[in-house]
Amino acid sequence: MLSEFDPARPGKAYYDLGPITGALDGVSGDVLCCINNGAGPSVLLLGGVHGDEYEAQVVLRRLAASIAPEAVTGRIIIAPSINFPASEKGRRLSPFDGQNMNRVFPGKTDGTPTERLAAFATRHLFTAVDLLIDVHAGGRDVSVVPHVFGFSTASSKVGSEALTRLMEAWGYRFIQHVDGIRETACGAAKEMDLASIEVEGGGGRMQGAELRIMEEGLLRGLAAFGVLKPTLPPASFAGVHVTAGPEGQYLASAPGLVEHLVGLGDEVSPETVVARIHPVAGADAQPRPVRSPVPGYVLRQTEHAFVMPGQLIGNVGTPLSR
Repeated sequence: MLSEFDPARPGKAYYDLGPITGALDGVSGDVLCCINNGAGPSVLLLGGVHGDEYEAQVVLRRLAASIAPEAVTGRIIIAPSINFPASEKGRRLSPFDGQNMNRVFPGKTDGTPTERLAAFATRHLFTAVDLLIDVHAGGRDVSVVPHVFGFSTASSKVGSEALTRLMEAWGYRFIQHVDGIRETACGAAKEMDLASIEVEGGGGRMQGAELRIMEEGLLRGLAAFGVLKPTLPPASFAGVHVTAGPEGQYLASAPGLVEHLVGLGDEVSPETVVARIHPVAGADAQPRPVRSPVPGYVLRQTEHAFVMPGQLIGNVGTPLSR
């Protein structure tokens, strides 16, 4: 029953997401962890919105297990895999209704299983905190350079300048500036005047180094927010603020096999050949070069070796003047 979830309960408590959300009657879900230690800031760490983005789920489960209540000032709520039907089947989308959870927020209490899970998050988790940290990764389709982006409003408890300082405390090289989408978790949070940060990084195969980067960034961010005692030295920001719109995407012009010629985070110019598309039929072995559409830094690359015309190969973020 929903009444079993009590965000004000002192200490550390675990809850079964299945029964408390009512999303899938009779089916156990993943855990929800709430760590409460008196007055102070409050934060929600949300993972597994996309079921195949496993780095977030591994790191958040590890944090839920390792964070002691006495290290917390205020409240930390951790949902390692909010979209547990998808994550437990190794899928990006829910196997029950085929929906993309990050396009159904704020959800519906009487809707599909995915809509009901989103509604639980917005109605009962978002309202219990001052800040949402929505943790993503590339999933099976793309690899993503570690970066963060965020949103706030004039009425958010965490204002725009404070949010920027908080993102810079992550120690990541890139802070991305994007237009929000209302139906995402961060978009719904913004509609509720709840400040949010989305964390990205990883994809394809899980790499130990990427897990460490994600975990250390979260630990620094939580410490900078004042909700967790510092366990790492603070990192001064020496990175880049970038935009990443459709103009930075480079797409396949023909079917073929992609050979990446640059790495994630590499700086490129419009003269840079960022990839080649090799033919998959015929006697001609000459590959087609793919050049960067804009100057900047490579933020994403496809994990698919075979691509069809119009399919994303990668995208480049353009530095912002600040």
